[in-house]
Amino acid sequence: MGDYSKLAENHEPEIQALALSPETQAELNTGSDGLSSEEVILRFQRDGPNLLPEKREKSCLWYLGYLWGPIPLMIWAAITFEILRDAWVSFFVLLILQFINGIMKWYQDRGSRTSIKKLKTSLLPQTYVKREGRCEQVASKDLVIGDRIKIKIGDIAPADLVLCEGSCEFDLSSISGESFPVKKGEGQVVYQGSICKKGEMEAIVLATGIRTFLYKSKQKFTVKSEKTSFEKANFWISVSLLIVSTMLVGVILAVVLVRGNDILESLSICTVLLVASIPIAMQLVCTTVLAVGANTMASKKTIVARLNSIEKLAGMNLLCVKKTGMLTRNDLTAQQPVLLRRYTIEDIFLSAGLASKRTPGSQDPIDKCITEYATQKCRINFQAYDELEFIPFDSKKKRCEVLVQNTRTGDRFKCTKGSPQIILAMAQDPEIENEVTKQVEELSVRGYRAIGVARTNKDGKWSMIGLIPLYDPPREDAKDSIEKAFQMQIGIKLVTGDQMAISKETAKLLNLGDKIYHGEIVCFDTTEEQKENLDSVLDHADGFAEVFPEHKYIIVKLLQEKGYKVGVMGSNVNDVAALKKADVGIAVYGALDAAKSASDIILTYPGLSVIMAAVHEARKTFQRLNNYYTYRIACTLQLLLFFATTMILINPSKKHCNQGDCDKVPNTFALPVISLVIITVLNDGTIISIAYDNVAANTKPYKLSLSMILWNSLILGIIPYVSSVALLLMAIGHMDTNHPNRILKFFGIGALNYGEILTMMYLKVSLSDYLTVFAARTSDWFWSSKPTKLLMFSAAVAILIATLLSVYWFLHYFEWTDEKSDFPSMKPIGWGTAGFVWGYNIVFFIFQDLIKVFIHKQQQVRSQNENYYLSSGVVDENFLVFTGSVQSKNSIVTKRSMIAANED
Repeated sequence: MGDYSKLAENHEPEIQALALSPETQAELNTGSDGLSSEEVILRFQRDGPNLLPEKREKSCLWYLGYLWGPIPLMIWAAITFEILRDAWVSFFVLLILQFINGIMKWYQDRGSRTSIKKLKTSLLPQTYVKREGRCEQVASKDLVIGDRIKIKIGDIAPADLVLCEGSCEFDLSSISGESFPVKKGEGQVVYQGSICKKGEMEAIVLATGIRTFLYKSKQKFTVKSEKTSFEKANFWISVSLLIVSTMLVGVILAVVLVRGNDILESLSICTVLLVASIPIAMQLVCTTVLAVGANTMASKKTIVARLNSIEKLAGMNLLCVKKTGMLTRNDLTAQQPVLLRRYTIEDIFLSAGLASKRTPGSQDPIDKCITEYATQKCRINFQAYDELEFIPFDSKKKRCEVLVQNTRTGDRFKCTKGSPQIILAMAQDPEIENEVTKQVEELSVRGYRAIGVARTNKDGKWSMIGLIPLYDPPREDAKDSIEKAFQMQIGIKLVTGDQMAISKETAKLLNLGDKIYHGEIVCFDTTEEQKENLDSVLDHADGFAEVFPEHKYIIVKLLQEKGYKVGVMGSNVNDVAALKKADVGIAVYGALDAAKSASDIILTYPGLSVIMAAVHEARKTFQRLNNYYTYRIACTLQLLLFFATTMILINPSKKHCNQGDCDKVPNTFALPVISLVIITVLNDGTIISIAYDNVAANTKPYKLSLSMILWNSLILGIIPYVSSVALLLMAIGHMDTNHPNRILKFFGIGALNYGEILTMMYLKVSLSDYLTVFAARTSDWFWSSKPTKLLMFSAAVAILIATLLSVYWFLHYFEWTDEKSDFPSMKPIGWGTAGFVWGYNIVFFIFQDLIKVFIHKQQQVRSQNENYYLSSGVVDENFLVFTGSVQSKNSIVTKRSMIAANED
């Protein structure tokens, strides 16, 4: 177990800094491992709290604190104005609006927080810890000071640790900025966030949570994260609408006051109009849309590390795919081996088995199938060999290695298994190069992946034993997923460390293409002739084989420089650089913690179909956001332009009137405050339901275009605005029974008094708002996509309430101050007039949808030449240029293989 009293002595200052009780320190310094007694763990838990202080769940009343934001303060101002002028009905309705907004925000925010919390919980790293002599897996956040944990390749140090026996190499770039891995041994401290790059060992937890070096360092620096395009869109849309609304409402207020209208009432109307125009719930709706999308993706086996990762996934137009586990099942079976010289089948599986992990639960698929074949078919007993040193598989070396000792003879020797070209390069035996190369190619044509096996002889030199063919059948969904990716205009490039031959056969089998290049073509030592053709090759290549980690990073970098939004898949610690560099880093099923921490997307199920389903859902999510932006801007334009035009330019008192309330016809048209409040309340419910709407995913990668959104919004907002102004002019002219409006008279509408005109316009504006959502939710005809039941229900409720209020308007009976108001109250209009307004709105809604579809078709014609990905088709000459000089015609050994073979 080791003498941990020395570790405690070496790190006494750190332990003192942790403010542990003397009793607890005594337990740590007794020479025990600090884990043999449950009492010790309890004391560590008591004296060394490891978690950040958890924020208490916000209560409903706390969320009503939203009522003190900038927009709610405007509503409070309007409420104050209503109190001052004794308009108690408007006061109560405004107060109800205020609390409804607060409760809706609380409900939606709680839902979003719950969704995000579930996603974060699913991403919590796990750690193997030894307690009371038992090894168990716990969440890293639940570690306590003194825990003994296991660190292996790809693990991220979950706390500040003191290392036990052995040594490991750690990537400290996140802590110290050190570019290369640093070797750490017994008694040394490794800080939280360090990544294990090589080796396995145990460690003792020294500090956790707020006590770690990483946490304390973060408190000294503020890191500004770059905003995504949709976050920028939220900001600019909100600011733009706020500025435009404020300016227009300011002009309206000035005109109304100059005309001599009541100051308080004018202020109240303008304040509520400003509230109705500004997108109060924009940030809330956008967060809800993203949270709903993330939840849906999680149900389809895809977890997003951050909500803004959804936008990156939706905009991805090129995907670098792993072969194993994504295009193939990763369900390997060992076949009859290819033996060299006088070696036997027992020799090759003994060496391969010794170079494998044999403990169930710690094996990868290759180790598992080889050890099963060795023990079940060859009846090999590994107990006669002691493992002295084991070097796990390293994607940079593409092999694993073990030093063993025969307990019977005392002989020591090394065994290794890995990529054939690496093992062949290690053997340095020219006599077998042609034979091994030929066998690898023949096995690849038959669909087999070859694993090279070697061991050292008495002189310590490597001797290649042979090849073990592994069969990994293609996944059933792979071919269909590739076809779907092409339909979604996502290019697919195979990026694998497997041999060229097997990579080509797999690509051909799945209809991916036959232009597979060697990974070395992207190295900086390529010839001038190759460099001239590199751009063409990057566009048209179907994949890259025998790729090392540095190749993958360069491939991603070069593709990004050509303008692609690149997604790359990774699973191990050496993929971290490429995952971070990519626009979308994707940790595949079974990826190590280091790969997951560097990724934007984490797959919890194997197969390419999982990521295709995630892309489809991501595009739907941002289509919902586009629909919301379009609808929100269109509604604001309709309201602002209508009231700006009518309140500034139209003077109803100058029109001839011979109805009963002609003496109350004002010099300024304005809807009463209460009607504006009702429009706002009902509109909020319809807006939020957009987050759950059915939408059709775009066939192209998502790209935010504010100009396109503004153009579409302008179309959808101008038509209702024009129709509203036209109806108002017709209605005002219809107050004269001697010369009524011909259109209204034709439809049987009797002469209108001014109170009925107000109600008619309230219904017209309301219906235009609620119907516009159905035009904004799709670029095709409004019936082309079926809305969700929630959207239909919320819109139907809003429309029904608006219609019933118009027909049976009763609030005017409670407005006791009508005689003091410059703006008359509304009057019920009856079913006949309401039916006419309905028909009028439907006609213009159809016209609105027709213009929208026409404009969209024109946009499609202009953009039809855009192509996000060029399919395979590079000329054979270029292919030969790059294939030549990378490797000799008689050997699979490359320059990079020789380097990997000689790496320590």
